Amino acid sequence: MKKKFILKKEFKIFEKQFLFFLKSKILFLNKIKNYFVLKKGKYVRPLLIFLITKMLGTISKKTYKLASIIELIHTASIIHDDVIDNSSFRRGFLTINSLWNNKIAVIFGDYIFSKSLNLALNYNHYNHYNHYNHYNHYNHSNHSNHSNHSNNLFSNLILKMSEGELYQIDFIKNQKFSEKNYKKIIFNKTAFLISTCCEQSGKLLKKKHTLFFLKKIGILIGLSFQIKDDLLDYNNFNQQNFFLKLNETKITLPFIYSFNKASFKEKKWIFNLNLSNKKQNFFYKKLINFICFLGGIEFSIYKMKLFTNKALIQLNNFPNNSANKSFKTLIFFFINRKF
Repeated sequence: MKKKFILKKEFKIFEKQFLFFLKSKILFLNKIKNYFVLKKGKYVRPLLIFLITKMLGTISKKTYKLASIIELIHTASIIHDDVIDNSSFRRGFLTINSLWNNKIAVIFGDYIFSKSLNLALNYNHYNHYNHYNHYNHYNHSNHSNHSNHSNNLFSNLILKMSEGELYQIDFIKNQKFSEKNYKKIIFNKTAFLISTCCEQSGKLLKKKHTLFFLKKIGILIGLSFQIKDDLLDYNNFNQQNFFLKLNETKITLPFIYSFNKASFKEKKWIFNLNLSNKKQNFFYKKLINFICFLGGIEFSIYKMKLFTNKALIQLNNFPNNSANKSFKTLIFFFINRKF
């Protein structure tokens, strides 16, 4: 995606600040950080924060800090995800756990989580210090309550994402393959983070009447975004580094839909597939063909577009300015991306 169509100046400021927040006095951690920066992602969540803020008002220092907190939390979560999924590559680069080891990756992920929470504390202090200067009064009780609310928001975000991982492990282990359980997982792992970006952007600008709509938009975008990730997995199965074990494919929506339509005999055939032997490519192709035959891919595309269209409709409740139009362009990018 080309970032030039939205907030080029603001985005450069964000990247500079975000890299600063990742710095450490420990040389080894900086070495890992420098490698991780090389394979930086799309910064989807900060982009959402900037677009919503621009759509409803003005980008401030608080906006940049919020974007950095959210991106730090997301960064830590994907490092841990790579360990859990035993992934060797992400976006064409070796993962931290494969380049170093799982222990170092987990510790580095924890380190970034800690960074995000430290920044969240400073973020609250900054907000209330400026509130005091602007209105020339300071209510300690109100400060404490609002600060605790913000801290709870970010800690609850990390809690939800962890619960999503645990739900996924439980559902796979106990073969609870249903769309309802799938939504529960991706709401916690993906949609809740994106809805927090959207909702908190409105809170920064004190636009209380927009919060319900922003939260709903974030959930819809998050659900659609994750389904697209599922579809990309199936589109890219020929990549040399991609092959997954069967128990890592069960929880995707294409698999769940097809599995629930399959006969008892077909389900037994799926569980007897051996994707770890030398004919892994052959068996995986058979599984893909099975999922396509039963309509798993088609159904997932339908659900992705349904959530996307609902999000776009919700955006009609907001000012029809250039930021709103760019927001819609970004949403279309989400469902049309190739990576």
